[in-house]
Order: sequence, then structure tokens, then C-alpha cells
Amino acid sequence: MTDHKPTKRRVLVDGLSTLYYEAGEGPVVLLVPGIASDPQDWFPVMDELALTHRAIAVSLPGLGGTSPGPDVRPSTMASFLMHFLDALEVDSVIAVGHSYGGLVVAELALRHPHAVSRLTLVNACGLGRAVHPGAVMLALLPERASDLLSAFVSLPGGAAALTLSSNLLLRRPWRIPASTWAAQFRLARSRQTLRTSMKVFRACGDITGQRRSIIVTDRLHEIDVPALVIWGGCDQLFPVWQGRTAARRLPAGRLTVLVGAGHVSHLDSHEEFVDALSSFVRDDHEHPRPSTRKTTGRGGPP
Repeated sequence: MTDHKPTKRRVLVDGLSTLYYEAGEGPVVLLVPGIASDPQDWFPVMDELALTHRAIAVSLPGLGGTSPGPDVRPSTMASFLMHFLDALEVDSVIAVGHSYGGLVVAELALRHPHAVSRLTLVNACGLGRAVHPGAVMLALLPERASDLLSAFVSLPGGAAALTLSSNLLLRRPWRIPASTWAAQFRLARSRQTLRTSMKVFRACGDITGQRRSIIVTDRLHEIDVPALVIWGGCDQLFPVWQGRTAARRLPAGRLTVLVGAGHVSHLDSHEEFVDALSSFVRDDHEHPRPSTRKTTGRGGPP
């Protein structure tokens, strides 16, 4: 039997030591986590995908093991991903991104359409102005205050903040494997990851919610590859209607709502998530005509 256990690797990208994990062989599925998250969160998903694909989970600059870069804007992160694929000599991927990672892979598909054969947005950032007030508060913190908060949370005992945030991001925390919790606690002790996460909050949010400059909803019609939007039906960070709108705007978009799942839907409802993603990744999809716009899946149109 083939061992599909993810292997930890590093590669130099734009001068940054970049952490990634990979498992399996075949067409490449690129998995991009959001902020305050870890590539290891994708391990249960990789176990399934690696049966037929080469699954790669990458850490973005400054987040979870990759050296920090000077700029956290989504467009810059998308360029980083493109250079990462070049370093691995990968021409095209099925791109999957969660939260901020979802916005980054959407930018990748928009800016480098040849590099993305299929796209999956998971509870993605950048699909509407609405966001939880807690995220707005973090976005409005001055840089000095953000650094002090990051230093406090990274201290012993600061993991209590992780427990509080899990109440916002997860609806079924008892379903999360112990190994994933351990990775999250290690991440919470990384001051660099916390500082970069705060920079992302400031770059993506303002007093009105998500910054207008990062919203990609009106550009989604340019992405004409098969696309899947997966959303936790109980997401408290971004409302589910943002996912419905995105699926309608994507020419080949479809929607799956995971009833009962929160913002981190691939952990909250792992089996349902894998069912939706694996069928999308493995099934044949006819390339639609530009005029075809249908949204299917659980949840339906609003």
C-alpha cells in the first residue's frame, strides 16, 4: 500500500525560506490556509486527495513557518504563489484556499489564469464588505498596539485567546483532531505569525468592514474555469450569502453549504467537506460557454 503521509519540505521563493507539505502523485492540488492557520490543518484533506493527486499545502510568508515578506497584500501573496509554483516546476494547479487564502487563490486565478485549472473558495475573504465586528476591531488597532497584543498572546497562558477565537471560528471544536489542536497551539506561540496576521487584518479591513480595494466579487466573471464555493452555513466571520453571490458570479461556479459548520468548515465538517471537494477535483467538468452561469449544490441561491 502506498504511504500518503504528508512530507515536510522547504524551497527558496523570492529569497524566502518557504515551508510546504506534499503527499501523493498526479495532478497538483494546491491548498492554501488562511491567517492564524497552519498547513497541517489540511492533513486530513490531503490524506484523501493523495490517493489520486499530488496534494501540496503551503505556508504563506510570515504565516506558520515561511519567512516573512515585506508586503501582505493579496496581490503580492498571489505573486508569491506563482513564484512558488515556478520553483516547484508546476505549470497548473487545482487551487483551494480558505479565508484569506481563498482571496489569495482568487487573485492567482485572476492574475495568472494559465496557472489555475480549477478553483475552490472555502469561506473566502474578499467576497463582500460584511465581516464580524471583532475583525473590524483588530483591523483598526494601530501597529504598535497590534505588536503588543501579539507579544501578549505569544506568552505562556496566551493560548486562552486561541480558545476564545475558536468559539468564533468553529462550531464543532470536539471534532478537531488532537494533532490539529497541537499545531494551533504551537502557531499561537509564534509572535511572527501573530504579527503577520495582524498586518493582514489591517490590510484587509477598515471601519466599514472588508476594504473595498480587496473585494474581487465584480471580477469573478473573468474566472471561467470550473469553480466550487464551499461555505460553512454557520460562519460567524463572513456571512453565507457572500458565498452564494460568489458562486453566481463565477461563470462555472457551484455552491456547497455545509450545514452546521463554522468558518473553518474543512475542520468543522471534515467528511462533508472532503465529499464535496474530492468529487469536484476528480469529476470531469465540461468547459462552459461564457454565457452559462449556474449555481448548484446544497444551499442553493438566496
